[in-house]
Amino acid sequence: MKIAMIGWEYPPFKVGGLGTHCYGLTKALADLDVKIDFFMPKFSSGKPEGSKNLNIKEVGITKVFPYDRPYEEALDDDFFESVYTYNRLCAEKINGCYELVHCHDWLTMQAGIAVKKKLGIPLVLTVHSTEYDRCGGIYPNEWFINIEKTGMENADRIIAVSNFTKRIIVEKYGIPEEKIRVVHNAVSPIGEGKKRKKVVLFLGRLTIQKGPEFFLRAAKRVLDKEDCLFVVAGSGDLLPRLVNLAVKLDIADKVMFTGPLTDEEVKHIYQISSVYVLPSVSEPFGITALEAVSAGTPTIISKTAGVSEVLKNSLVVDFWDVDEMANKIVALLRYKPLHKMLSENAKKEVTFFTWDRTAEKTLEVYNEVV
Repeated sequence: MKIAMIGWEYPPFKVGGLGTHCYGLTKALADLDVKIDFFMPKFSSGKPEGSKNLNIKEVGITKVFPYDRPYEEALDDDFFESVYTYNRLCAEKINGCYELVHCHDWLTMQAGIAVKKKLGIPLVLTVHSTEYDRCGGIYPNEWFINIEKTGMENADRIIAVSNFTKRIIVEKYGIPEEKIRVVHNAVSPIGEGKKRKKVVLFLGRLTIQKGPEFFLRAAKRVLDKEDCLFVVAGSGDLLPRLVNLAVKLDIADKVMFTGPLTDEEVKHIYQISSVYVLPSVSEPFGITALEAVSAGTPTIISKTAGVSEVLKNSLVVDFWDVDEMANKIVALLRYKPLHKMLSENAKKEVTFFTWDRTAEKTLEVYNEVV
């Protein structure tokens, strides 16, 4: 089988879980003898490496590269024009004998629709996030919603990364349930480090969707009882507000804002942390939770995160309930048997979430439409 896959990011150029997913999925599909041409924006220097059965094909765009600043800071006229240009160029460039086209999220949907019509092949769409997730439930942008709805309506099959996301697609976009398949994300295991510190970690984009403000408000309550360090790793439009909030809560000396981290730094921070918190307001999946437990770090997960469907050896909490979030952080810091039990059981559990398994389920979806 030969497919055209259209993405917006691919390691080493990535801003979130989408890049991680595309990398893990394409490598595993290639091992299943699926031939993939992966189309992505051209980066100013360097190029991601392909492999047997996997070719990375860069498509030039003119004004904005998708990796030079956080997504939320890039939403200006130049960015939208770049998205249009990228989709148009992909639609023009993708020719040949492909059995299907597979695209990821709204950034590539217009190209996917155009290629489907031009080559007369099926369209598979993976939904990693919707506008209802990204806005945190506050003032969703109709421009994004219209693009997403059109893409979903034109897709022959939709892959949702969780049942949580599937419900949104059905209820908010009016897509028939029988058109949607749920294929959960996976993780490349990190492994444990040598020594943990009394560190409570948040890692992700600093946006309303990810809930970092709730993390800091919980931190205030924890620090009234425990002496520890809270680390906020990542970048985004909320950074200035979060710094001011830490000052206002009088916990600035106990909160470290790291900014963006390299892959090696991410592994290290997981390995030395005692607790990982995923306080998202709306999280389609949450690969970071799997990464944390693969490093032996117990996790506290928002009930509105798709990963809570599959990761049972973790503590769950309502994102807005900062008192309960604080109580569970304190419990993991204080009670070593609880910490050890969750760490060991979750680490065993996460061994089932392999990219090979995700690729096999994705291939089943391909075979349905080809």
